[in-house]
Amino acid sequence: MFKSLLYYLLFLTTTVRFVDIIYLMTKPNTNLPVIVLIVTSAMIVYGVVLLTKKVLSNLRLKQLTTFYVVQSAMIVFNIIYMAISCPLQVSFVETLIVGTFLDLLMNFGILYACMRQMRGGYAAVRQ
Repeated sequence: MFKSLLYYLLFLTTTVRFVDIIYLMTKPNTNLPVIVLIVTSAMIVYGVVLLTKKVLSNLRLKQLTTFYVVQSAMIVFNIIYMAISCPLQVSFVETLIVGTFLDLLMNFGILYACMRQMRGGYAAVRQ
């Protein structure tokens, strides 16, 4: 149940960012720097590789955990880079590419649950 929820969330985040980056490429201009687009594209490629691996074979919880660590690092990098290098007004569509603090909180909750699951699950209380 937990892994299937993580699969769907992986699919959702990768798909939304992929569609968003395609949409931004069709626009004549964007406020996002090239490095942010490259980092996000690398994360999208990693997500597609994991989704393909899920279809072709089995995907382990550790690999899903690694994806969420990479995604969190990408979001932190994008937020810091955008704050330091170009404090411009970004639209909602561009915010989906960069990521938000809420994305980080969600990823940290997912990572906490993954670590707990990999270390033996939740303790049962005897009566």
